[in-house]
Amino acid sequence: MAPYLAVDNIFSVRQYPGHTIAATEEPSGNEAFRVADGRRSSFDYATSTTPNSEWSVTCTADQVRAVTFVALDRGHNLAGKRVIYEVSNDNFTTVETVFDISALPANPGAGSLDDALGVVTDEGAWLKRVSVRFGLYHRLRIPAMGAGLKPVIVGLWAGTGWAPSVFGLPKQENRARLAGQVSVSEAGWMGAGAMTRQRVGTLHFKLTSLFEYEELRRHLEENYGRHRPMWIVHDDEEAQRAVLATIPQEFVGLDRRTADWFYGSGEIPWTEHEPRRD
Repeated sequence: MAPYLAVDNIFSVRQYPGHTIAATEEPSGNEAFRVADGRRSSFDYATSTTPNSEWSVTCTADQVRAVTFVALDRGHNLAGKRVIYEVSNDNFTTVETVFDISALPANPGAGSLDDALGVVTDEGAWLKRVSVRFGLYHRLRIPAMGAGLKPVIVGLWAGTGWAPSVFGLPKQENRARLAGQVSVSEAGWMGAGAMTRQRVGTLHFKLTSLFEYEELRRHLEENYGRHRPMWIVHDDEEAQRAVLATIPQEFVGLDRRTADWFYGSGEIPWTEHEPRRD
């Protein structure tokens, strides 16, 4: 039972301007870069042109990059379909398979981040932690899905995650607020339109080494701290409760609070990124 944070995404040209993202087919309005543009709208996705044909999206990195985590955001149509992730250092003349899942799970349920088939979150995203692999080229490959079918990928994450050694309490997996417009009349009556439940919370850290501080700087200050979406898994054995979050417009960083703790501690807030409207 341990936390896991994943904001690094080699398919994001916002994070990695030197990377090139391309797909075997890129119809207008559904180009390859949309797999990692940070939007969760069902109208913003990458897909192919030709139904029932193999399709892949590839990241050509500016240097060898590692992957320990892969995620598909809610809205994909790959449940029950074969999904393959591959890396290479010679443009796939030689291929190393990170995973080859014959049927991606469809339904949310309790599961570990390390399960062979990954885990589906309560809102329909799919997450999986993998053994570290390195490559200059990274590819998500979708074999032919069946008559009339084309892959839909709203969000793809692939990169390195971080498991902090001390993740303090309170742990706020399901704390939420209602988002929406509310007005109050002179009589004190409240009027409100459709409201959305949006999870919010705070990550509590107490670092144990200088190396861990460097990891926090890379993941939280340099990436998450720039308003880049991050997967927060409070418990890697119950990864179905994971939430995709961004940082509120507040100060981010740790400090030294007591003279007897050298490595730094503090709190970093989070807000659910574009929550699902039921």
